Amino acid sequence: MKKVALKFLALLFIFFPLYSKTSAEKLFDNLSEIEKISQIFLVNVEGNEIFHPVEFLEDGTAVVPGGILLFSYNIGNSEEQLKNFISSINSFYKKNKSPLPFISVDQEGGEVNRLKKIASHLPSEKTISENYTLREAKSIYSNQAMQMKKLGITMNLAPVAESEIESNKLFLGTRTFGGVPKSVAYSMVCVTAYEENGIASVAKHFPGNANSDPHTGSVEITLSSSEVFKNFIFPFALILKSNPSCVLVSHAKINSLDENPACMSSFWIKEILQSRLGFVGLVLSDDIFMGALSDLPPEQVAANAIISGVDVIMLSGKKFLSVAQSLLKLAENDEVFANRLYEAEKKVLDFKLKKGIIKIEEK
Repeated sequence: MKKVALKFLALLFIFFPLYSKTSAEKLFDNLSEIEKISQIFLVNVEGNEIFHPVEFLEDGTAVVPGGILLFSYNIGNSEEQLKNFISSINSFYKKNKSPLPFISVDQEGGEVNRLKKIASHLPSEKTISENYTLREAKSIYSNQAMQMKKLGITMNLAPVAESEIESNKLFLGTRTFGGVPKSVAYSMVCVTAYEENGIASVAKHFPGNANSDPHTGSVEITLSSSEVFKNFIFPFALILKSNPSCVLVSHAKINSLDENPACMSSFWIKEILQSRLGFVGLVLSDDIFMGALSDLPPEQVAANAIISGVDVIMLSGKKFLSVAQSLLKLAENDEVFANRLYEAEKKVLDFKLKKGIIKIEEK
């Protein structure tokens, strides 16, 4: 009787499996370890005409990042040049049998305007909130999104969703829409316009910044906990209802709540952003080569960020292999870290599948 029962259970598992792998998991299984971990890096590249990798394994295999960040010098002087450059990137990845990358740009508008030579004029966020209705703003951002899509760009590191207050207005300048009401309303319109037109939006910089510049030194927000939640967390909670694909986390320290820079803080990422605010999309770090984190080696910053909940590590430099290898070595001896790394890698693949950047048949 016992043998019959076991045979019956075996048949059930064959015809009614308890677990079916997702598309991302199937794709994940066919990748090498270095291909898997490469997915979590957003890295700048050389040139503006033909893509060439800059890092290789000992056997000569090219190592390429899961995401590519285009700076102004990568854009070129015409739509056609940028389209051809992005096409060369995708062609190399296909030839290399690597999952296609997401192609990102920092197109906020105003002073931060990477596409100003080849796309229609995009005013700063402050200019838009002061001179255009919400309907007009959506039209402007929708137009930008359609132009980006045509060029081959799939992600925009915008909007700056931080509300302007006295302690950050000097640093943000015209990059913010303004105080809480305008910041919430216009950020939501901006996110919606990009997402509806096939561009992944990135709400930044969670939870906020101060007047000091993170590019050059440490950033400390000295507000009380109640002021932080009123001016930073509450607006982000509303903006996230417009469903941005990603949130970019700042390097700021808010000592009234946690002593760590936000990008290395499980309090800010896991407890606040994900648990309390319910965000389930990709969590990006700001550039880990910024001056705000210069007291730590990039390998340690990346490890701390991943274990704290970051999914994608941004590096303004063009090389990430040494950091990736250090994370793989850490994962060999730390099961908790290995599981978090796997989760981040799979989230990036899920994102790419959802956005149509890759298809399961590619690998």
